[in-house]
Parts: sequence; structure tokens; C-alpha cells
Amino acid sequence: MKKILLPLVAVALSVVTLFCGCFEGEPGRDGRDGVDGHDVTISEVYEEYVKRYGEISFEDFLYKYLNYTDEDVKNAAGLQATVNKSLMAGVSILTRFTYSSKHQSSIPGITSTRRTYKVYTGSGVILWLDKDAGDAYVATNCHVIYDDSSDEVFAQDVRLYLYGQDERGTNFMVDDTNDIVGDENYRINAQVIGASVTYDIALLKVTASEVLKRSDACSASFSTAADVYSGEFVYAVGNASGEGMSISDGMISKDSEYIEVGLSDLNESKSNEYRVLRTTAPINHGNSGGALYNSRGEIVAIVNAKDEGEDIDNMGYALPANNVRRLLKLMYEEYVAAGNSLPRGGGINKAYLNIQTVVTDSYSVYNEETGRAEITETVRIADIDGMPAKGRLQTGDIIRTVKIMSADGTLKEDIAVSRRYHVPEVMISVRAGDKVTLTVEREGQNVDITLDFTSDCFKKLK
Repeated sequence: MKKILLPLVAVALSVVTLFCGCFEGEPGRDGRDGVDGHDVTISEVYEEYVKRYGEISFEDFLYKYLNYTDEDVKNAAGLQATVNKSLMAGVSILTRFTYSSKHQSSIPGITSTRRTYKVYTGSGVILWLDKDAGDAYVATNCHVIYDDSSDEVFAQDVRLYLYGQDERGTNFMVDDTNDIVGDENYRINAQVIGASVTYDIALLKVTASEVLKRSDACSASFSTAADVYSGEFVYAVGNASGEGMSISDGMISKDSEYIEVGLSDLNESKSNEYRVLRTTAPINHGNSGGALYNSRGEIVAIVNAKDEGEDIDNMGYALPANNVRRLLKLMYEEYVAAGNSLPRGGGINKAYLNIQTVVTDSYSVYNEETGRAEITETVRIADIDGMPAKGRLQTGDIIRTVKIMSADGTLKEDIAVSRRYHVPEVMISVRAGDKVTLTVEREGQNVDITLDFTSDCFKKLK
């Protein structure tokens, strides 16, 4: 059953801070239910130790107090370096929206317009960077830069802050009128160039930023693995609770599921369905749009939601990297095609096979070589709705592979279909003029079906 969740943006002026003791607890309270200390990382324990007992190197702390071996210390130091590099690719995001309303004056028949403002916080990750030019492209969630109840709908005032330059009260302030002030030396102005409510992903562009030019910021890369598996170590980098960039770690607790998140402020009953990974890495408001990394420092997902049920702990959700990568590429291409501007109304044009699929068999196998429990699904065509599949594919066909060739003969995608979600997600890579070859099992035989994609095989998605 799908869960209806709330997006994880935070209002900058209404942040609640929770504290958790590391060494000394309050009798009868701390740890009583096994959850008070679950968010504490080894780095936080080390920092607290130094505060209380004086300077000691991180390596000596691991040796003396946690009984680490030489190999353990080497691995821990390497992971720490990887995590800290990821911090340099993260950004805190502030968006400011305008809201206009009509008010009746004391003079009959005369109305006035009143404007109010709100500031929201979120996260993002730098995916491409030209530091000499001060240019960058940044990924985030659509709901970080989107409010359909505002005058703008897509934020016009988007500000990014690098790690170490994102502390409220030091690097910026939000005044009584919800104006962002005091950030002249730290803010990086960004422009929304792509946004999809359907997929909750947005692409931001930074041009000629002096802050970027003089920074030590870097870019991050997506994992090229076809899928992510349960049990993999991950860490989240984001602007948790709007308090600046920070790190939390955990693992992938479920490799794929579907949730519903409501992004509309005009219609609170409306929600969108998203395929996500579930993680135990602690996720908070403000983490939205930040990256979820593996131990190699590769992006495996973009954080977008958490379950805040009263009896639920550490059920955070993130949009899988492969899907996000395809979406961002499409957004960039449509931005260029629209004359270097956000396409009117946002959204994307996605190719459709116009088929309905069902899973007719599924099972898991423990892979001794990789140490993973791998799920395999049999994906069968249940119905055909129109072109280009009509007359070419048949109900009952089992989809085995999907291959996409561009008009110039370049191979764009070649995937084995072992999960139902593989088919709709790979279609994001299709452009007009491409050829899509599906290998299907039909009456016990593998058959290759090649489909030509013309402009009428695409639908506009918000």
C-alpha cells in the first residue's frame, strides 16, 4: 500500500532543534526506548569527546577508545575523506515566494493588494562545475523551488550556500518581513531551468558566481550501477532542519517501493506517486533535494521524503539515481530547446510505449559472488493502448531487454528487464527520431521488435 507523505522543505523561521546527549544521559529519559541515540555517528562522538576532554587525533581516538585495528582506522579515515568531499558538493538552498491577496478598503468599492512572503529551506547537489567561470548545474527536488499557491509558482529568488557559509545569523538572516539579508558575500544566485512535479526533480543553473570562483567547491557524480540493493551503506548530505549542511548515515533498507507525496498547496488532497529507495539514514525537513551517497562517494539517490508517523523511526525515502540522471539530461535538453529558459509551465515531454504491464512472477536469489539478495520479476504486457506498440507488440509478451538507438546510430541504453520499473524509467531516455528495440519472449521464442519514435509518441508531464 502506498503511503501519502509530506515533502521535506522547512520554513526557515519555524525550526525546532532537538538535542541528544552522547556520553551522559538523563536518568529515566535518554535511551529509555532505544531511539534517543540512534542518530549519533562516530564523528559526532569524537567531536563531543574533544569538547569534553581535550584534543586528540581522530586516529588515536579510534585506536584507544574504540579498539580499532590498523585496517579499521585506514578504512574509517578513507570514508571520512570521501564523506567530507561530498560536503563540498552539497549546497543549502533558500527560496523566497510571494503571495498576493485582495483586501477591501474602508472606502466602498475600493480594494487593495496585500503581499506577503515566505522563505523555505532545502538542499541540493552540484553535478557540474566550471569554477573558473563560476558556472554550475545543481540538482534538487521540485518541491524545494515550487509552490502553486504563490505568485511565482516556480521560485524566482533561489539562493545557494556552500558548506561553511550556510549558517543562519552568521552568513544570512531572515528579517521580520521574510526578506533574506546580510548574505551578499555568501549567496550564489540560481535560476530554475527544469522542474517536474511528476518526478519531484528540478535543475538549477548558476552563472558567473564570484562565490563559486573563490571556493573549493566540487561536483559529485551519479553511481553507474544498474540498481541499488538492500543493506548497502549510505550517507545523506543536506540542510537538515535548515541549520546548514550536515551528514547522517545508515543503509538502504528497501531497494524499491512506491510512495505518494502531496506537492500542491492549492489542493492538499492531491498527491503524486514516486518510486523511491528507503533508507535508515536520518532524514529531516530541509534535507529535501540533497544527495544520498554510497561508500565510494557516488550519488545513489536524491532525498525527497520521510514517514513521520507517530510510531515510525528512520523511514526516509529518496529518488533513485538512474531515474534522476535521465530526467536531468532531458530537462537540460528541453531548456536549450526552449531558448535557454524554463519551458512554459515546467514539466517534461516523455516518450511512451503505450502499453500496460503486470508482474506475473517474482522471486529472490542470494548471489554468492556479490553477497546480495536480488529480486527478479517477470514483466508481461497486459494491454496495448496505442502507437507505437499497437500492431507490433502483443498482450502476453514478456519483455526481456530494451535497447535505445539514437537517430545517428549511437547506443543510448541497453538494459535487461528484471524489474517492472525498468521499462517506464528507461523510456525517459527516448527522443524523437530514436529507435527502441524490445526483445520479448513470445510463445517460448525471443523476438526483437524495433519501434520508431515520432513526435506523436510523447506526452507532456507536469
